[in-house]
Amino acid sequence: MPATFRLVSPAPPNATGQAALAIVQLDGDIDAALVALGIAPVAPGDVRLRSIVGVDTLVVARFTPGTALLFPHAGPAVVRRLHAALVAANCTPATEEPPCKRFPDGQTELDARLSDALARAASPLAIDVLLAQPLRHLWAAHDQSRLLSASESALLGRLIDPPLVVALGPPNIGKSSLLNALAGRGVAIVADEPGTTRDHVGVQLDLGGLVVRYVDTPGVHPVPGTAEGQVLAEAQAAAAMVAAGADLILLCSDLTAGEVAGPPGVEVVRVGLRSDLGPGPGPVDVRVSAYTGAGLVELVGLIRERLVPSRLLADPRAWVF
Repeated sequence: MPATFRLVSPAPPNATGQAALAIVQLDGDIDAALVALGIAPVAPGDVRLRSIVGVDTLVVARFTPGTALLFPHAGPAVVRRLHAALVAANCTPATEEPPCKRFPDGQTELDARLSDALARAASPLAIDVLLAQPLRHLWAAHDQSRLLSASESALLGRLIDPPLVVALGPPNIGKSSLLNALAGRGVAIVADEPGTTRDHVGVQLDLGGLVVRYVDTPGVHPVPGTAEGQVLAEAQAAAAMVAAGADLILLCSDLTAGEVAGPPGVEVVRVGLRSDLGPGPGPVDVRVSAYTGAGLVELVGLIRERLVPSRLLADPRAWVF
């Protein structure tokens, strides 16, 4: 089907208080859309730095064959130019048709919105929370204190639209092994050579019932002034752009290398990798061994808790979804 697009959100603000990036979701025939935009293909699972002539240099993160995220700079002029380029590429702005029109069988607007949310929800954890909403909204109709705040509802909204998790760290410390362990399959190339991951890997993962978009980035380190160094520099630039748009950063280290700096304004979890070889320097939130599996359950629980706190999953107030 022809691709559709929508502005998901601005990225978290930078030190100046302004959003550094915008995030645009592209759904449908991604290959045709990229060709029409005049940029090189991006395979499913890849994250690439690309330039659209007259628009911007941006990151394309393709998580599935039919879904990609575009990360342009967030200036209004850039966003307008990207919108125009997407329309010229025969992509259609996603329509915000009211749920009652998409689900006319619902007896009330809440029924229609519930059907819409259930149809779109990516995370299994969303189902029980959503099914509990009709009674909670009935109570809230008589007592506004029974409504979750807008910020709390936005956190629960991550059950419907998967949040973005980005792993950052030095090269050759086991970030790709961590991704494979979390995925339960070989997603990323693993080798005992520095800089094995020179490209990004983007996948959707179910972490304890919460589905996330997960990006494994190349190791952050100085690059030589060579042609190969230019490739590495571009990969690291793309990593920085994706990280700036993340909902959560995994700042990774091991016993041989400390953590790198993450982007300002983005929540982080500090992960000590290769814990079977010994503790690394500095404090961490959780220590993990992809080899033995130690700490993986704790890491999954910590990611889920930071993104969608368990207190909200159990909160009896109504969710404005």
